[in-house]
Amino acid sequence: MKKMIAFRLWGDYAHFKKYYTTTSPLTFEVPPPPTLIGIISAIIGLGKKEYLNYFQDENVYGLAIVLNRPVQKVRWTINLIDTKRHFWKIQNRTQIRTEYLKSPDYNIYFWHQEKSIYVNLLKNLRLHQSVYSVALGLSELLGNFQFVGETEAWQKTTSEAVEIHSVFPFSLIKENSLSFEVGKEIFEVNYPLHMLPNREVDRRDHLIFERNGRSIRCIPKVYWQTREGNNIVFL
Repeated sequence: MKKMIAFRLWGDYAHFKKYYTTTSPLTFEVPPPPTLIGIISAIIGLGKKEYLNYFQDENVYGLAIVLNRPVQKVRWTINLIDTKRHFWKIQNRTQIRTEYLKSPDYNIYFWHQEKSIYVNLLKNLRLHQSVYSVALGLSELLGNFQFVGETEAWQKTTSEAVEIHSVFPFSLIKENSLSFEVGKEIFEVNYPLHMLPNREVDRRDHLIFERNGRSIRCIPKVYWQTREGNNIVFL
């Protein structure tokens, strides 16, 4: 059994920049795990230069993401102004077409063996307070959060297909076990999953999710069933 925290994370807009886009930035559909770690660290007040040190051993913490609403994207052009000379007389600007998530909404499951991290997050979520501002990818896109509850989950394995309610890595399901059911929109996107303290990504995988937030039927190599009956996979 594993005790974990569940909280909701949402906002008006979000932009989690895909690493391979430059002049026309595109956004990931869900926050990559390194981004979520940054958000959790902002809530509990871990410093920018230190927080990644607490998330190097993948056996001491876990993150799972559940989509609460369909993925919606919008695009509009933003002006990037040249401020090298001054801020009040704009002479040069560059218009960039940028993609954003509209009304993103997620449930996050989190656990950590470091008691201070777990307890401080639990306390701040219950009080709805954070040490630093919570931003959804960009500093201009502020996010909100809400404590859902503290729950337990049990690790399980299976030889038969089950409904998985969270986003999950392709490498953590058995070969040819993914069920493409009629009416479901299943996507596979390459994501950064783990980041070193020097901000170098050292692990990537293809994440599988249903665009409308519905469950996906497959045979996971390992999964966790919460007390409420949700089947999740940690990233």
